[in-house]
Amino acid sequence: MIKNNYTKDDNLNQTMNVITNHFKLKDNQGGDKMANIYLKVPTLKEIHYRQEWMKDPKTMNYNAGYDIDLKGYDKETGTISKTDEEMMDWYNKWVNKEPDRFYAYIYSEDEKEPIGEVYYYPDDDIHSMGILIDDKFRGRGYSYPALIELQKVSFEKNNINELSDMIPLDRIGAIKTFKKAGFIHTGNGDQLLITKNMYLERKQKW
Repeated sequence: MIKNNYTKDDNLNQTMNVITNHFKLKDNQGGDKMANIYLKVPTLKEIHYRQEWMKDPKTMNYNAGYDIDLKGYDKETGTISKTDEEMMDWYNKWVNKEPDRFYAYIYSEDEKEPIGEVYYYPDDDIHSMGILIDDKFRGRGYSYPALIELQKVSFEKNNINELSDMIPLDRIGAIKTFKKAGFIHTGNGDQLLITKNMYLERKQKW
């Protein structure tokens, strides 16, 4: 059974959405371990983690090679460079905008810094989503529990109807993880989708 814990961050004097669960993961030696994975909405002072992830070629390599009309985007590396002022503008647009828009860092109880990010946003008649794991934390199984936590926030707390992501078919590992978390291919190109009803049906089997 999955247990939800909502905790209060006294240092920020505001209620954060924190959902904690034990998941079986890989440690940095390749062995199995159990760890709590949770999501936490970042403060403005913590947004530098995202700024650093976007500038890291190893973390952003999946994003390379596209013709993206985005200021700061490097097609060769996939990185995106943003000034501090641009990051502040981004934060004010994206963070603490629930229920229609959600952004949070992914944390593991045994790490001292966030290991990645998850988010969703309105996109025509659906909510598109995304997930990013810092390169130095990849290969340990963090993506799957982070996707489950995002679904809980989306469907249980914020009453979103569906989540969708576009993943190229050659990213076999990512597709496998998404399908493990309940997403299905819609037949519309690279689109993967999970609805609230699909999530609730899966939850009954946990």
